[in-house]
Amino acid sequence: AGRRLEPARQLRELRDAKLRLEDEHRQLCTKYSEMRNEVARVRRELDLSFDRCRWLQAQNASLLRQAGASSPHAAAGDAAEAAGAGPPGPLPCARLRAAIPVASQEGEALRVLAVHPHEPLLFASYSKPALRLHTLAQIDVYGAGSRAFLLDLPHEQEIRGAKVSPHAAGTRFLLTASLDQTAAVSALGSPPAAGSSGATRRAAPMLAARLNVNAPCWACEWDAADPNLCYVGTARSRVLAFDLRRADVPVHTWDGPRDAGASQQQGFPGYSPIHGIVALPAARHGGRLLVANSNGLFALPPRSAQDPQARSWTPVAPAHGSSRACYSLSYDEQLDCIAASYRSQDPATGLRATEHELYGADPDTGCWQKRRPCISVLSAQNKMAHTAVFSYAAGPRRRGLFAAGVESTRTVKLWDTGGGGGGGSGEVLSLSDAAAAEEIVDVGGWQWGHEHAMFASLTNTTVRLYDIR
Repeated sequence: AGRRLEPARQLRELRDAKLRLEDEHRQLCTKYSEMRNEVARVRRELDLSFDRCRWLQAQNASLLRQAGASSPHAAAGDAAEAAGAGPPGPLPCARLRAAIPVASQEGEALRVLAVHPHEPLLFASYSKPALRLHTLAQIDVYGAGSRAFLLDLPHEQEIRGAKVSPHAAGTRFLLTASLDQTAAVSALGSPPAAGSSGATRRAAPMLAARLNVNAPCWACEWDAADPNLCYVGTARSRVLAFDLRRADVPVHTWDGPRDAGASQQQGFPGYSPIHGIVALPAARHGGRLLVANSNGLFALPPRSAQDPQARSWTPVAPAHGSSRACYSLSYDEQLDCIAASYRSQDPATGLRATEHELYGADPDTGCWQKRRPCISVLSAQNKMAHTAVFSYAAGPRRRGLFAAGVESTRTVKLWDTGGGGGGGSGEVLSLSDAAAAEEIVDVGGWQWGHEHAMFASLTNTTVRLYDIR
């Protein structure tokens, strides 16, 4: 009987084994399909990254060929020297050093200019939406032909703010703020070693931290005293402080005043974006922050304030009659001077104008007071052109200049701040970019060490460098 039942038992075991194998086969087929889908997704990402890298290589090679073929210093510099030599005497004059095209195709655009405080480098924000490429173009000011190289930064939308850390010790960090609701901190590469060939480039920047802000970012700034502390301004009238040692959450948040008519088009009713942030030095102003938005210019309370009244935003030099939209803010520590730019409209004529004001701190009260009469220029306001105040050593004295782009005439104008000694407070010179038929979007000035001072203007496609003599 046992021998007769043995085939039936074996048959049952074989059927069970068949069921197990079929079940394993179905699981393997499911895993295979998932792996194929993942491979296809990764392949698409790799193809896009390969296209981006190939385009970056071609663009950089084209810029190198242009720089090697002809230097932009000669003809353009002579024409600029003849057109904008400035008045004689102690006032400075400017000479065009180089015109560096960065964006050359339709759809490409530049927006923000950042100056490296320790090395002769400039950074201009660059956007190419067709490739989802939003990065910075790095320009070596004293390099051969002033070449521009496009960096690879982790942003998916336009960069609206860029700042290089002012702290000299340790790694050089670059802070960028983007409309993709994130800010990034990148470690800049070291310069090539002394004696290396001219073709040697500095190492590419490496991502050190990514800050999730949960709102479009419009401005950023480093703390004046703490190298680990940075600030990001958002479209929701907020300023967030981040500590790079624990960058997952902000360590402090300032909520700004609301305006019922502000930023309806941004999807945040009642809020106005933060257009500029300045971190004041702790020795003079307690390390407080100044911010600019569509409601005006404000001083933020210190992070240690616990009293609700002490946490309110304080208007700085409020406008008479009504508030004005402040869209650009800059500060020079040597002059202890603030430059703020406002938008206004004449109710009688309806003409829109840009008003630039310079403020200096009263040594007795610490309050900000106007340093010179208001500079008012008619403006079409097609784009909010950033402005800048900077100083440089001019012999035994130190001179201060204020630079602004005039949108209606597509020119850059320089004014003496009146605080540099012996220069008055009138307009120094005008640098015309009308031949390029482009709008001025940003300006900046600097002086590295004992080198002569320089100035840069940024249009939608080109960076122009000027020597100030």
